[in-house]
Amino acid sequence: MYTSRRNLPPSMVNNSKITDSIISHGCFLDSCRIEHSVVGVRSRIGSNVHLKDTVMLGADYYETDVERGELLAEGKVPIGIGENTTIQKCIIDKNARIGKNVTISNSEGVEEADRTSEGFYIRSGITIVLKNSVIADGLVI
Repeated sequence: MYTSRRNLPPSMVNNSKITDSIISHGCFLDSCRIEHSVVGVRSRIGSNVHLKDTVMLGADYYETDVERGELLAEGKVPIGIGENTTIQKCIIDKNARIGKNVTISNSEGVEEADRTSEGFYIRSGITIVLKNSVIADGLVI
């Protein structure tokens, strides 16, 4: 068995509701609701985000506030989940960038779909967001 010690700060959780979930080290959660989910290291979750039945693997590195500000000013998406986003029954791989006002819920009940060019696919009704992918603002899956 191999382990390595991470020197990460404790997670910062502001005004959030967490139910039956696991939150790893070094996360930033702001005014969100997380149910029956796992949130991995260095995850950033914006305000008014609802995660349910989701596994988020986190990030390999932090983006500084300056880097995040520059990305937002350029209309790009920083690592993590943007505000006003709803995600259900999803696996989010490392370093994924999910924009604002995104809905990932597979409400149509699609069992199989390949949209790797758009950064995700669906297997057995579960949406998988690929590593290092970008889900644009306002996308509905």
